[in-house]
Amino acid sequence: MTSPLKLSAAVLVAGLAAACADHESGPIGGEAPSDGVLPMPNENGMMPVEQLPVTEKFKPTPEQVLMYMQYIGPALLGRTLSDAETDLLTQEGDAAMKPMFESWFAEPGFAEAVRGMMELKLSASGKRGDVDFGLAGYLVRHIVQNKQPWSTVLTSQTCYDAGDAPMPCDTGAPYTAGVLTTRGFLAGNEGRFNLSRAHTMLKTFMCRDYPHEETLQPRVETMRLKLMFRAMSAEDQKVAEAAGGFGNGLACYSCHGQFSLHAQPFVKFDKTGLYLPDATGLQNPTGQLGEGTNGTAASHWEAPELAKLEASQWFGAEIGSLAEGAAVIAKHDRFRECTLQHLLDLGIGLNASYDTGLKGLKVDPTFLTEIASAVSAAMPDPTMQALATVLYADSRVIATTINGMKR
Repeated sequence: MTSPLKLSAAVLVAGLAAACADHESGPIGGEAPSDGVLPMPNENGMMPVEQLPVTEKFKPTPEQVLMYMQYIGPALLGRTLSDAETDLLTQEGDAAMKPMFESWFAEPGFAEAVRGMMELKLSASGKRGDVDFGLAGYLVRHIVQNKQPWSTVLTSQTCYDAGDAPMPCDTGAPYTAGVLTTRGFLAGNEGRFNLSRAHTMLKTFMCRDYPHEETLQPRVETMRLKLMFRAMSAEDQKVAEAAGGFGNGLACYSCHGQFSLHAQPFVKFDKTGLYLPDATGLQNPTGQLGEGTNGTAASHWEAPELAKLEASQWFGAEIGSLAEGAAVIAKHDRFRECTLQHLLDLGIGLNASYDTGLKGLKVDPTFLTEIASAVSAAMPDPTMQALATVLYADSRVIATTINGMKR
């Protein structure tokens, strides 16, 4: 499982709130100070003192390196540092970090930590009935243990059982898309119009919510949607069921103009995650709004001939199936940046109860872009280990972590 939420500030906080309606308008709350960290009062209401500079020029002392590594080690490995590791860090300081990370990230504990992190994000673990919800987590563990490219989490053609033996993924679909085509993920995120599946996919692999910038996901043409989803205001909403409380009802298009595109490739999977090739995507006349027939969900599309198709457009690319959409994400810069953001949460954590005066904290996206670009330049399709090593060894991450520990 992932580590507890611990720190009171994010790494390189940009001072923005990630509210749904504000993604396109940019950061909220002003610019961060020049050192990259938004000052926060401590538990006594006092401003923190003696903060380390959050810059690339910061060079931690051996004592600071040891403090940092002792802090993140249990979250990444499920164990404390050994006496030999403590002695080495005390003697060599930051020179010992990268070799130690390479050793750490080859341990089973790191693969299990990433597995736990992803199981939470994908809402997929354990067993229920004949569905093994752990299948997604087993695949994650296999990828990390074997130092495969992290993109394989979305492109793997093979699943693995609890004992790490290869097996076919279990949906019965004529294609495979890593964790997205495991029944555990699909059943754990089933819902009307396939909104939960699309939403979890977006948040887990692109670190976005709805609505988000159109430069990332252009909206679909309004006339392709069912009438209720075309509304851009209360006055536009002509469908009583939507105006009466389904979703955001009064301005559906702002979110569903993008939601619809991401939901469509899930149209042939039923509630249990099984693939039904004859699914039509049509509304069940006796079901709730957004429910299809035979346990499937309804499509957003108005035309019946389109509602049954898995084709869509994801992040500027035309796709014919969920597997093709997953492959688009796996190659996207934002996918690698999002992975780094998850790793920051895994190793460092955020204190959700800490009152920052903002609606949310977010890592400065330029920092994520910089680290992802540096890793990808050396390894175009990086492993989880490659991303984690460069991230956790960055002096700004070290400084921000220690600053947070002082609060």
